[in-house]
Amino acid sequence: MVPSLLSVTDQPRAQISVAGRRRSAVAAGGAIGVILRAVIGEIVVASGFDPLWATLFVNVTGSLFLGLLIAWHTGQSRSSPLVIPLVGIGILGAFTTFSLFSVEVFELFRTGDLWLAVMYPVAMIGLGFAAALTGIRLGGRR
Repeated sequence: MVPSLLSVTDQPRAQISVAGRRRSAVAAGGAIGVILRAVIGEIVVASGFDPLWATLFVNVTGSLFLGLLIAWHTGQSRSSPLVIPLVGIGILGAFTTFSLFSVEVFELFRTGDLWLAVMYPVAMIGLGFAAALTGIRLGGRR
């Protein structure tokens, strides 16, 4: 029998390694998350807001949803081991953006907007932390 180009899909599920399933879940989730991130960025900018608001929004909502996910997942006795790789690492990891945030702060300093260059990171970290804590509390983990 000649293996197909997609031979991994020809294998029974039990033969695909756990690590392979985890990587596939992260990749699939990442594709979803990056599309969501792009769409939200486009909506925010098309609505007339500064792109900084898009970054703030995705990072804060990502923190909220990650808090909810972690609280929910740790409270489950029978959830799939692929939930965290798919949703937490893949979707939310690709949805949120630390690198863009870092570049935005650098640009604010470079252009001389010192007040915003200081307040933007303070707001991002403070709101992100508060959102994660809120998600954990709403998710039932105290």
